[in-house]
Amino acid sequence: MSILKDLFHYDGNGWWKIPKTSEADENPPHEHPFGGFVIKFKNFITFITSGKGHAGPVYYWVIAGILGVITLIEVWWFDVEALAYLLVPAMLGFSILKFILVVAFFMHLRFDHKMYSTVFVTCMIIGIIIFTLFLFLSAFHGFGN
Repeated sequence: MSILKDLFHYDGNGWWKIPKTSEADENPPHEHPFGGFVIKFKNFITFITSGKGHAGPVYYWVIAGILGVITLIEVWWFDVEALAYLLVPAMLGFSILKFILVVAFFMHLRFDHKMYSTVFVTCMIIGIIIFTLFLFLSAFHGFGN
């Protein structure tokens, strides 16, 4: 019941009425539609994935499970003919997501400086953009001749 209360409870006097407070007062805690749920969820994910400093076995199993689910979605998507027109963009998106997960978690970049993760992810996104541009160039090569 606490999770539902955190998700849907609001202690204000109405969504459209701005309460009159002085500038010196602190902002109320959890002043957003999701209440304290976001902080609890973030703390839960941090606990599961990092524990006391570095990762434990549960950490790797959770990430492996997520990667497995993404792979199952990719295999399923490949077999559905109604979604064939979205196959390439979907697979590019899934590859970015899997790349980020593998680089950040299995290469332990989550525990390093954020610059390393930023460099790896940025290079992957630039590579996908260049690959996509080459796909378009090859698809429309000779178009109009």
